[in-house]
Amino acid sequence: MATSSSLGIGTGIDLNTMLTSIINAERAPITALDTKISAANNKISLYGTLKSKLDALQTAADTLQYPSRLSALSAASGDTTVLGASADYTASIGSYAAEVTQLASAQKSFTTAYTTGTTFGPGDLNFTVGGVAAATISLTSASSSLQDVSDAINSAKVGVTSTVITDSTGKQRMVLTGDKSGASNDFSLTSSLTASGGQDSIAAFDTIATPGLNRTIAQDATMTIDGIEVNSSTNTFSNVAGLTLTAVKLGTSNVTVQNDSSKITTAAQAFVDAYNAVVSLIKSNSSYDVTTKTGQAFSGDATASSVLNSLGSARTTVPSELASANLTTLSALGISIQTSGQLKLDTTVLSSAISTSATDVVQALNAYGKSFSTAATDLLAGNGAVSNRINSLTSSVSRFKDNQAALEVRVSLVEKRYRLQFTALDKLVSSMQTTSSYLTQQLTILQNSS
Repeated sequence: MATSSSLGIGTGIDLNTMLTSIINAERAPITALDTKISAANNKISLYGTLKSKLDALQTAADTLQYPSRLSALSAASGDTTVLGASADYTASIGSYAAEVTQLASAQKSFTTAYTTGTTFGPGDLNFTVGGVAAATISLTSASSSLQDVSDAINSAKVGVTSTVITDSTGKQRMVLTGDKSGASNDFSLTSSLTASGGQDSIAAFDTIATPGLNRTIAQDATMTIDGIEVNSSTNTFSNVAGLTLTAVKLGTSNVTVQNDSSKITTAAQAFVDAYNAVVSLIKSNSSYDVTTKTGQAFSGDATASSVLNSLGSARTTVPSELASANLTTLSALGISIQTSGQLKLDTTVLSSAISTSATDVVQALNAYGKSFSTAATDLLAGNGAVSNRINSLTSSVSRFKDNQAALEVRVSLVEKRYRLQFTALDKLVSSMQTTSSYLTQQLTILQNSS
């Protein structure tokens, strides 16, 4: 019986090559679908890149849109050894006289000095921190060392940290320090532990004016701003007239708040760069080769064009918030369109506008930031143009693969049918050749006998 490797032996014809040619012709639609799948996947990948660049543009636009992100103000302290300063967007431009009158501190207390080898009987330690009773610390050993007591306090994490220090005479003290500074974070201690040798209770803090003991009380930091006193539980004063002030030491310092043109310029440049990245991606993938009559992935793509149109509309339409503003266009801020379709920032124009009225510049940037953020949001939304296009391409790939699977079944059946026919032909011709040889032999015998 003929096999695929012996097709044509009976006929003397290369039926294997013929069958391969037939099957290749039958597979042409499958190969065409491979090309379509590859093109669609390429577009999906490209749209994924476009999506990430639109995300970056939205982020840059949001920086312009929200004053808190634009951070167009800066604060400077005249004496940073006394006071550090930074400005929030709510701060007012001006100069403020500040004086640090007290630094914040956490409570630090000392136990009495115990002789080396002192032990403590079983009992409880009870801390009250910030007016709130903390968890009870129980020691069950009849001979806990001072270090054991200290370790138990630290393990309990009650808001007080303990350290054991041995002095030059060999005596030991436990130093108790509050975890937080501020007047509302003081602590006290009661204890039923007793010390060996009739020494004072572990709860008895040393109140004697012993030289070298660096006791501190829990207190707030205080300072005055233009004569008005403010306080903080830490040395950082948050949201004082839109300022964050950090006290370093006692003293005076002037704090100056002014527009920060560098932050505005940086934010504007970041927006321009993000916008150009979107335009560059689309345009560099939209050319058409008239010689080969082939276009790139975005050539003739309506969705890619709609992205450019949407961003162009946001660029040329004056936001309603600027209807009566002094600055109404991006070009007034130094942001102009180029023949390539990309934007360019003229920092000289922007700096001049900031010098004239930083308030107007910020207002215009806020408004255009909102417009571009809205445009990007609409494009990236679940039912937006970009997402819909990606979904459509993904569905096309799935459909192409289903069609391929159906065609593969058809090609398999066609190959099977032709293989059976060629095998039958091989057998028939082989049989006829055998008969022909037999008849020829018989005729030769007849001729020779006559």
